[in-house]
Order: sequence, then C-alpha cells, then structure tokens
Amino acid sequence: MDLNDCLRKGLIKRTKIDKELIKSLIEMSGIKETTVKTADVNELTVSAYVSLAYDSLRELLEALCILKGYKVLSHICMGEFLKDVLDDFDYDDFDRLRWIRNSINYYGEKVEFEQGKEIIDKIFVIKKKILDNYLKEI
Repeated sequence: MDLNDCLRKGLIKRTKIDKELIKSLIEMSGIKETTVKTADVNELTVSAYVSLAYDSLRELLEALCILKGYKVLSHICMGEFLKDVLDDFDYDDFDRLRWIRNSINYYGEKVEFEQGKEIIDKIFVIKKKILDNYLKEI
C-alpha cells in the first residue's frame, strides 16, 4: 500500500491541529518510555516491553502527524505519510519495528533477549530524533 492508496481508502484524513492532543500524546509516549526504561526487562518480559516501546514511538509519530494536520488510522499508512513529509524518515527501520511489534501482538511470537534490548534502544533513538527535530517547540 502506498500513500495514494492510504488517502483513497480514507486511512489518512485531514484534521485540525490540536496542540493539547499533541501534548497529551507526547506525555503518554514519555510515560511508556519511562515505564520500559525503569522496568526489569528480562528474558521473560522483553517481548512485552518491545511492544510497549513501539507503542511509545507510535504515539509520538501520531502527535507529529496531527501537528502536520493529519489523522492516520493505520501503522502502514503512518509510515507512508511520514516517508512523504519528512526528508530523513527511515521508513525501512520503522516498517521493521512495526512488523516485529505485530508479530508479538498478533501472532504470539517472542524476541530473543539481546535482540529485544537492541530493538528497544533503536526505538528510543528514533523517538529522540523525532522529539528533537520536529516536536521540540510543543
């Protein structure tokens, strides 16, 4: 699915820029990040925390979409939209993270401990880049 498919199917819609909603999404994203960073992430729990870290990233990206005046209803379409509006958005990294999260949430797959820690770290690096480059003024 590409950006035009997403728009045609109504999975990306124009919306008003709601600064309070953006702030709330950023705050919730931060709470989830703090939860992961302060948790006892181990062999048993790593997959759950990968999923929570991804949700933290998704909320931040949702805030960015709203800041740009759009509501995006699909993770795939969010990646397509951000690839179109941000010069430095790494769609392949985002799509890989989305795929891993979906494998955990929808197919019950687990990630290995070291791989999970690397994924969590990568998610938080992406989040920091988005915060620093696009949401700092909020």
